[in-house]
Amino acid sequence: MKILIAFLLFSSFVGAQENITKKTKWRIDKNKIITGSLAFVAGSSKGFNETLQFNYRIFEKTFPGANRQWFDPKVSWRNKYEGGNPDNGSKFFLSTSVLVMATDQYHLNNFIHKAAITSALVIKIGEGKQPFKYYLLDFLYYTVCYQVGFAATYYPFTSRNYK
Repeated sequence: MKILIAFLLFSSFVGAQENITKKTKWRIDKNKIITGSLAFVAGSSKGFNETLQFNYRIFEKTFPGANRQWFDPKVSWRNKYEGGNPDNGSKFFLSTSVLVMATDQYHLNNFIHKAAITSALVIKIGEGKQPFKYYLLDFLYYTVCYQVGFAATYYPFTSRNYK
C-alpha cells in the first residue's frame, strides 16, 4: 500500500507530455514570407486596377501597344457579353459570373486580389492560436506588404505628368 501511495504521489508531479507552451518571439518565418508575398500580390492587383480605372490615359501613354479592349475598364466591361451588348447575354458559359476573370484585365485583377487574400488567410489560420500581441504585429506586417504592392503598381503612373 505504501508503494502504491508513493507511486501515485510521484506520478502527480511528473508530466508525461512535453511542455508545448514555449514562448517564441514574433519573427518573419517561411509562412510569413509566403503570406506576405500573397498580400503583396493582392496589393499589386488592387493598385493595377486603380491605375486602369482612374489613370488609364497615363497607362495608355506608358504602354501604347496595350489592347484597349482588354485593359480599358470603360470599354472592356462589355467583353463578357456576346457582341459586346448586354442584351445579347453571355459571350460564353459563365462569362458573366464565375469565369468573368477571363473577359478583361479589370476582372482578372479582382480575381487575383481575392484569391491572394483568401490564400493568405487560409495559410494564416492554419498556424494556430498566438498571443494577441502577435496578431497586432501580423496586422502591421501584412498592411505594409499590401501597401508596398499597391504602391509599386499605382504610384509610378500617378507620378508621370502626361497631358
